[in-house]
Amino acid sequence: MQPHGPPFWTTIHGIIDNNLQLEMETHYTRLNQKLDNLQMEHSKPKKHQNHNQKQNFYPCTVNLTRITFTKEQELLDLGMQHSIQQPIEAYWTNLIVETEHAIRLLDPKFQDAYRIMATRKLKQIHNANHNTNVTHKRH
Repeated sequence: MQPHGPPFWTTIHGIIDNNLQLEMETHYTRLNQKLDNLQMEHSKPKKHQNHNQKQNFYPCTVNLTRITFTKEQELLDLGMQHSIQQPIEAYWTNLIVETEHAIRLLDPKFQDAYRIMATRKLKQIHNANHNTNVTHKRH
C-alpha cells in the first residue's frame, strides 16, 4: 500500500481542481464585466435637469385600504428617522400637572398627605431616571 493513498486520488484531485479553477474564472470574469459596466455608467456625464423640472419623490407609505388617514399618514411619510418623542421636561410637566389635578379632586383633608406621597414618588422616579441617564452617558 502506498503512503499517500490510492494512485487514482491524485488524478481525481487534479480534475476537481481544474473544474473549480474554470468555474471561478468564469464567475470572476462575469463580475469584472459587471464592474466595468458600472464604472462606465458612472463616468458618463449626466444630463442635468432643468431648474423648472421638479424631481418626483415616491411616498414612503401607500394606503391600500379604504380608511382615510390624515396625521398618521403624514407622520409615516416623514420616515423612520423622524422622532415624535417629546422632550423629557414636557413629560415631567404633564405628570406634575395631572398629579396635582387628581389630588385636587380628593377630599381636602387628604390632599396634603397625597401631595407628600406624590412628591416623594416623583423624586424617586426622577432620581432613578437621572441615575440611569448618567450611567448611559458613562458607557
